[in-house]
Amino acid sequence: RTYKILENLKNLGFATSTLSSPIKFSANEPESILKDIILKQKQKVEHLEKNSSQFLKILSRLKLNEPQIGLPKLTIVSNRNNIYDQMAKIIEETADRLFIVVTLSDIIRMYYTSIPEVIKKATKNNTNIKLMTGPELLTKLEYIKRLGINKFKIVTLPSPGRLLCSESQVLMSGNTSSQENKNINDESVMVTNSNDIIKNMQSLCEFLWESGEDIVIEEKNNKKDKKSQKQSTILVVDDDSDAVNIFADYLEIKGVSSVERCTSGKKAIERFKKLRPEAVFLDIMMPDVDGFYVLEEIRKIEPKAKIIMVTADKSPATTKKLKEVKPTDIIYKPYDIEQITRCLK
Repeated sequence: RTYKILENLKNLGFATSTLSSPIKFSANEPESILKDIILKQKQKVEHLEKNSSQFLKILSRLKLNEPQIGLPKLTIVSNRNNIYDQMAKIIEETADRLFIVVTLSDIIRMYYTSIPEVIKKATKNNTNIKLMTGPELLTKLEYIKRLGINKFKIVTLPSPGRLLCSESQVLMSGNTSSQENKNINDESVMVTNSNDIIKNMQSLCEFLWESGEDIVIEEKNNKKDKKSQKQSTILVVDDDSDAVNIFADYLEIKGVSSVERCTSGKKAIERFKKLRPEAVFLDIMMPDVDGFYVLEEIRKIEPKAKIIMVTADKSPATTKKLKEVKPTDIIYKPYDIEQITRCLK
């Protein structure tokens, strides 16, 4: 991950590298580099301005083919954020029935997009949204409820991808990336209005819907829920915003009254000073300062602070360092519910 960042910086001109092994990177003088970048961009704009009239003349001479009426369209949408925008657009455009087949990771991420608001509007307009997902959601009904859906079906998903199917268009993909931000650009979906594909996907969705298990989320008394919540504040620190959101959501579902989210080690130290949380879930690998440094600074503020270190690194060096700093507890990624529950107790 670090190497990719350095390679990008080198390609942008901010750094240079050696031909040695291991490769050594060094920073270039930032002021001159920025001047070069600005100059290059200005030259590109000037080139376009000078040749714009010529480009328009060439285009005007071209005889464009008229689009053939009735032919289906197919579009490939890349990047997770663009995919969620496209999903929201399809929900918005559907006036009758819409099948949505997604995994747990999508259910969680969709909450942080415009999709919940679009679903709310669609429901008011009597759009029949039929959500289907995997059995792991049986113990995480709150994730569904906050999307504005209180009825859905548990099915055996045909693939770990996405499928939205209305009477007029289909969005589909065979797979979704893991929960880490680094794969955000690797995801893509196909969107089409092909009648043949729509009919096939409608048949699949109808079969899944008929064979699925009905789940209805019952309304609870909010006042009672609030009283039963544990009045505590927990700080979650990780440079991966997806990891922070997923972990923080789980803590809130488990009854933690206040969960603060932070994606920077330095900012986490400032947050701790202000909030004095009951516990801190602290990732070790972060770009600005690592978790060991943050732990040390927090303990200067509060020597008895409860700090749970979170890491995927089981190397001897990290294991040794963890023994030296003696955190309150350790959780190893990927997150395990039993580990988190143990720490909450």
